[in-house]
Amino acid sequence: MRELFNRLSDEGEPGIQRLIADRMQEGVQLDFKQKGDSKKGDFDNNDKKILAKAVSGFANSAGGLLVWGVNAEKGQDGIDCAQAPAAPIAQIELFLSEATTLVGQLIQPRHDGIHLCTIPSASAPGAGYLLIYVERSERRPHRSEASGQKQYFKRAGDSFFKMEHYDIEDAFKRVAVPDLQLAWRLDIISTNGAGDQTSELVLQLNNISEVTAKYPYLYFKGPIFGDVRSEPRFDYRRSQEGEWLCFHAGANQVINPGTSSSVVEIRSGIVLRPFGLFEWNNAREGQYLDLEYRLGCENTRQRTGRFILPIEGLAARSGVATG
Repeated sequence: MRELFNRLSDEGEPGIQRLIADRMQEGVQLDFKQKGDSKKGDFDNNDKKILAKAVSGFANSAGGLLVWGVNAEKGQDGIDCAQAPAAPIAQIELFLSEATTLVGQLIQPRHDGIHLCTIPSASAPGAGYLLIYVERSERRPHRSEASGQKQYFKRAGDSFFKMEHYDIEDAFKRVAVPDLQLAWRLDIISTNGAGDQTSELVLQLNNISEVTAKYPYLYFKGPIFGDVRSEPRFDYRRSQEGEWLCFHAGANQVINPGTSSSVVEIRSGIVLRPFGLFEWNNAREGQYLDLEYRLGCENTRQRTGRFILPIEGLAARSGVATG
């Protein structure tokens, strides 16, 4: 469903119209919804219940895509599918703003794998559709916190159902998995008499979960202006697969919950001068790093992303990759 989310984001309203023309059917990972009052962009209580049930159900199951602004019901042939006419929502930016807030409030625990996107409609200025893609959660089960609902939901067929006691019990017994993120810090390696500090960048892995991460690894590729090293300072073995620089930890290297592990250092001649000024001989349009990365550990899904760090961003001395 992530592919459909991306495609609809790119195609815009013609993509929505194609779903209707193709009579797309709802399924385990696809759901269509109309807003109670499509002339208003704020959420009423029923809208909140619909949102909470969908996010809880998709997160607790295989994940899925909620397309808001399309009607799905049985036609004359008895097939339950997307039906004309479409029902774009007025004040779509307000609807997006409230949805962005509510997805963090209407389920517990919070789920970070929720992506929202609006599609403008040509039918009226400011109207449109809302796409909500929910990844399957590694922290399931998630409970709806909507008023009067307070239930755990799952997705089966083309509907959401309340989870039975044994479903909830099995979900809580599920083996938890680690969650790693890429971070960085700037280390000072020398200072001269004028107060100039030569520094290096250190990439590290943060364990933001409650489970110990075993056999962590980090791959990255992209333009790197400097000497990249791990051993002997850090206990990661280096190898190369095509364009990718690969760093693997051995059996003795674990990352405990709430801690970090330094993986690699990049020495590229960054000089920090007094009053916070930077000097870097290889600066190109102010961009220090622009890397693609992959990271993970034993028993967890690989995380991929892009790490962009402008030269002025080094003033923070540390941070987390957000790309």
